[in-house]
Amino acid sequence: MTAVESELRSIGELAQASGLTVSALRFYDRSGVLAPARVDPVTGYRWYTEEQVGPARLVAGLRRVGMPLAGIAEALRNRHRPAEVHRLLDAHLRRLEDGLADARRELSRIRSLIDPEETIVTTRLVLSRTDLAAAVDAVRFAVGADPDLPVLSGVLLEVEPDGVRLVATDRHRLAVARVGGTVDGPPVSALLPVAAVDELRALLDLDGADSAEVVVATDRVTVTVAGRPLTAVPLPYDFPDYRRLLRAQLGDVPAYRIPFDGAALRAALTADGVPVCHRAHEGVEHEVVALGLDGRGELRLVDPNGAGDAGDAAGGADALRVAVNREYLLDALGSGDGQLVLELDGPIAPLAVRRPDDAHAFSVLMPVRL
Repeated sequence: MTAVESELRSIGELAQASGLTVSALRFYDRSGVLAPARVDPVTGYRWYTEEQVGPARLVAGLRRVGMPLAGIAEALRNRHRPAEVHRLLDAHLRRLEDGLADARRELSRIRSLIDPEETIVTTRLVLSRTDLAAAVDAVRFAVGADPDLPVLSGVLLEVEPDGVRLVATDRHRLAVARVGGTVDGPPVSALLPVAAVDELRALLDLDGADSAEVVVATDRVTVTVAGRPLTAVPLPYDFPDYRRLLRAQLGDVPAYRIPFDGAALRAALTADGVPVCHRAHEGVEHEVVALGLDGRGELRLVDPNGAGDAGDAAGGADALRVAVNREYLLDALGSGDGQLVLELDGPIAPLAVRRPDDAHAFSVLMPVRL
């Protein structure tokens, strides 16, 4: 052993000090996460410094809680910036909690398949009538209409410990809204047919009650407003794992987070002469618009054919240019009133439109390649 090596820890010693196995340390070296201080050029043996014990213990802890490799690497890079690491931990915890809720729902479904007579469990919710109506409005436009994809022809009602999440998607866009309320019973989900959703929306317009009572059972969902019940039979499909589409929306920080005036963008999208191009999808032609930034970093419509900013001649539009279906963007804006936020990671990544004061309601659109 050389004098230099005598001041270092062997890979076995670091494994013992950190709680990582020798094979795990080799893996994190190959992955570029935790490289040794020295590698013997003849034997290939790895040596580590005393200062690497702390980072190795951090890696071991993150590994034990199932942090993905990319998250471990980012936490290690930012270990001297506690706020950044806490953000990563919070986002990972949310993913774990969502996964646990999914597992509970799936196990409940499996139990009902094994012994349907013994596992009929109901969950009762009391929600604000107006908040539930607003949530239905926020997702209804994204319900799919493709007869070959009946699983997308409804709205997913996902009961959480303190409310309910509504989700709809047609593959090209996805809308999520949440309503807080009182919940009595286990987490459960049901896929409501779009016809039942429309009947529910009409029921929620009834005066005479501030709240709506929702009872979710294995084979039916009953909503009662002002003493009038509506019962729907859920669709017999497993809704897609929509959380896979939501990276920035469920915790991570997007590359772009741009505040904008919803009414102003809606007016620009519906004005005469708005710059568009046309793209065909499955035999149907759609109008496509492009969003970019002006010289002040504010959101503007830009020419999808590359001729520059339609609303401002400043030269900053090329900093961001993402194309979307004009009709879909108008749907995502809703009424278009008030301040909204556009979130995205680049011109080919899904983009989200949300209200800055509501972390639980947003619409996700797939971009169009120009």
